[in-house]
Amino acid sequence: MDKRIVIIGGGTGLSALLRGLKHVTKDLHAVVNVVDDGGSSGLLRKDMDVIPPGDIRNCILAMSNSSPTLERLFNYRFDRGSLDGQSFGNLMLAALEQISGSIEASIQETSKVFNITGKVYPVTLSNIRLKAMLENGQEVIGESHIPMVALEQHSRIKTVDLLPTRPRTLPEVVEVIETADIILVGPGSLYTSLLPALLVSGIKEAIIRSKGKCFYVANLMTQPGETDGLKLSDHIRVIEEHIEDPIFDGVVVNSATPRLEILHEYASQSARPILLEEEERSFFADHNLAIKQGGYIMLKDGLIRHHHQRVVHDILDFWEELSI
Repeated sequence: MDKRIVIIGGGTGLSALLRGLKHVTKDLHAVVNVVDDGGSSGLLRKDMDVIPPGDIRNCILAMSNSSPTLERLFNYRFDRGSLDGQSFGNLMLAALEQISGSIEASIQETSKVFNITGKVYPVTLSNIRLKAMLENGQEVIGESHIPMVALEQHSRIKTVDLLPTRPRTLPEVVEVIETADIILVGPGSLYTSLLPALLVSGIKEAIIRSKGKCFYVANLMTQPGETDGLKLSDHIRVIEEHIEDPIFDGVVVNSATPRLEILHEYASQSARPILLEEEERSFFADHNLAIKQGGYIMLKDGLIRHHHQRVVHDILDFWEELSI
């Protein structure tokens, strides 16, 4: 029987891991954050009052088993005229939401077209926005603005919250989390992808009730304006402080170092590798958190990305180790 795997978050990290997960189980569930207010998604959200479709589109593409041509069409982005910057896939999801009357029906119909492995869910149907408080006391509203303002003001993010606070998740999401064998949080932007999903009412509660193992899958690099200077243990600390409960059984983190020229390129943008440092081991031991390390780096178009096959292989091994 296939293991039930649930992955929670948003952004490119989530969709990258889904490309590997769809080959190891058909019982796959992606729970996607919906605070995106920039780019194509932001425009559609403003103009049509729809759930931002960008991260949902990326998950459907990652889980797709359709033809390459259909996938290219869904991912096509217009580059001229009144549709400049718009994604065809985002437009399709928004149009289907208007026709069907709900984002759930829109996702369901699109998932059929693309013959996806598993299911995709918005973490909530509420029209939520993200609010951040910076360390300098400045309040910033809007997911796309938060890292930018933090960089401009040279002030780290202190806390984030949702507007309105504690929106409810879907009953189906609660059910799949509670019955999951493996729950993955990340990879993804700590403050603008992962926490917006975990702060939705019902998510952490379902994780706590679940008998499955919950793993934090760490990003490969820090993100300017978001996690500058944060160590691996800081990511766990920030999550636990925000949701006020421990939810993780283990952490999956890269141990490989990129080539020097790649590191220099990222360093010029104030990004550095996230690795397990020796002095952090006591933190993880104190928190009863197991660690799984491996060489998870690959380069795609000059960018550091997760090697999804290796990560997925180690996640399954990790689950086996902790389930004995």
